[in-house]
Amino acid sequence: MKPLLYMTIYEEIKLQILEGTYKIHDKLPSKRKLASFYNVSVFTVERAYMQLYSEGYIQPIEKKG
Repeated sequence: MKPLLYMTIYEEIKLQILEGTYKIHDKLPSKRKLASFYNVSVFTVERAYMQLYSEGYIQPIEKKG
């Protein structure tokens, strides 16, 4: 079974957080920038970010990145 695209993005960002690539209070790439990088829709990236948020890895601040 092929993994869902948003889960692939979620896993990559989660790993970067756990490895320390992203530290507390670091801004993650914008949804549009990441969507362009992965060649997916903004909605796909938003789902990945929402999964990270639901598990406590990030805390979104609207219009702040």
